[in-house]
Amino acid sequence: MTQGPRSNSFHYTFARPVGALLREDPSACPVARAGPARWDFARALFLRRGPLVGAYETRTRDFDEAAVARVKHLRGQLYLDISNKEAPDDFSRDLVQLRRSPLCTGCAARARCAGLFDPVRDDVFARDDAELHGVIAGLQGDVLDVGCGHGPYGDTLAARVAAGAVRYVGVDPDAGRIAALRARWPWAELLPLAAEELDPARRFDHVLVLRSWNHLRNPLRALENFAKCLRPGGTLLVVDNEAFALVRSRRHAAAAEGGGSVFEHFRNDDAAAAASLIAASLPGATPLLRREVGPETSNQWVLWYRVG
Repeated sequence: MTQGPRSNSFHYTFARPVGALLREDPSACPVARAGPARWDFARALFLRRGPLVGAYETRTRDFDEAAVARVKHLRGQLYLDISNKEAPDDFSRDLVQLRRSPLCTGCAARARCAGLFDPVRDDVFARDDAELHGVIAGLQGDVLDVGCGHGPYGDTLAARVAAGAVRYVGVDPDAGRIAALRARWPWAELLPLAAEELDPARRFDHVLVLRSWNHLRNPLRALENFAKCLRPGGTLLVVDNEAFALVRSRRHAAAAEGGGSVFEHFRNDDAAAAASLIAASLPGATPLLRREVGPETSNQWVLWYRVG
C-alpha cells in the first residue's frame, strides 16, 4: 500500500512442522534435509522452539516482495507475538525478537534458504528506549510534544516539569486522547491540534515527534511549522518505528485480522527517509544523534538535531 492509511506490520502464520533439531550441528538441521529451496526466501521462515522446527508463511499484500524481504532479511525485524491481543501495545511484554540461528552460519544453503530463527531473550525495546528517556531527561525550557496522545514518555516529562526545568505543551489531533491525557497529566498544557495546525507565533526550545512521524499527514508542512516555532539553538527530536513482522498462530492471526484495529500510519518511513525531508526543510540543522534500525535493535529509529 502506497496511498492513504496503512498497516505498519504483517504476520507469518504456522504452515506445518518441519522436524526436530536434536543437536547443535548444521548437518542435523531439518530445514536443510527438507530442501530449503522449496520455501519462498522472503515469505517463509523456520522457527525453532525447543527441539521442534516449524515452517511459517505470510500472504500479506499490504507489503510487496521487496518490503517483506527488507523487514525480514535486511532489518531483522521479526517478533514472536506471545500476547493474545489483536495488536500488541506493550512491546517489551508482548513480543520476543527472533534472530537468524547461529546454525545458519557457514551453511551451504544459507543464501537460498528462508532461514532458521531462534527467539532471543533480549529486551531490545526497553534497551533502545532507555537511551531516549535519557535524552528527554536532559531537556530544559519550552517543550512542544507533537502527537502526544498515547503518552509513552509521560513519566520522564512529568519529572522534568516537576523539577521546574520544562514547560510542556502537548498536541494531538485526536480530541478523545487529549481529554484522556488531561485527566492523567494535570501538569501539562494539552491542545487538540495536528502538527500542520500549529500556531507559528509560539516559540519553543525543543520539538518532540515521538512515535508520531509516520502519523503525520503532511510532514513537510509540519516541518515548516517546526522551523518557525523553534528558537535559535533549539532541538528537534524525531522518533518512529519501521515496519515489522509478527509470528503468530493461525488462530491469533485470524483474530487480529477480524478485530477492530484501524490503520493510523500514512507512511512507514525509516530514518533515512525522514532525514531526507528534515534536511530539505531545515538545511542548517546539525545532527546530534542518529540511530538506525538493524537486526540487533528494536524497530525504533531516532533522529535528533540542533536547529539554528
